[in-house]
Amino acid sequence: MKYKFMLNNLGDTEIDINVSFWSGAVKITSDELRVIRQPNLNEYKIEISHDRFQLLKTKRQLLGLDPIPKIILDSAEFDIAQSLHWYEYLLCCIPLILISGGAIGGIIGFMGTRLNLLLIRIKKYPTIIRIIIIFLICYLCLLVFKELSRDIATALRLLRSLFLKHL
Repeated sequence: MKYKFMLNNLGDTEIDINVSFWSGAVKITSDELRVIRQPNLNEYKIEISHDRFQLLKTKRQLLGLDPIPKIILDSAEFDIAQSLHWYEYLLCCIPLILISGGAIGGIIGFMGTRLNLLLIRIKKYPTIIRIIIIFLICYLCLLVFKELSRDIATALRLLRSLFLKHL
């Protein structure tokens, strides 16, 4: 996902922010300014002039579940996407209930939550359509977890019976 961030104090200079959906890795680039990644993975130095820099940091939201980070530029926080209300976060985090199913449920719930958080920010569709799609994603996560766990249990029973047959 690609986002644009404007540096107003530099004559509306644009910074491109690329966020990976799967890993959440952030890559910051600019056509007009030199961006230097710091050893700390979430910090960047932006070269404004030959001897002047601004420090830009990215901050994960909702314990890293939200794929869209906040930007901190010289101790001022900025949202690069629409900020959500508590009830929107609650609605999007319904798939996290699958964490009670172990690692497989946790992975499926995590991906469902990230997908819901991306979807809720898309203003192209009416709110009711987005909510219906979010509930469909929650249901799909539950079905995938159910089928995957059943298939794994069947495979383990088959392996156990094959192993016991040869003893």
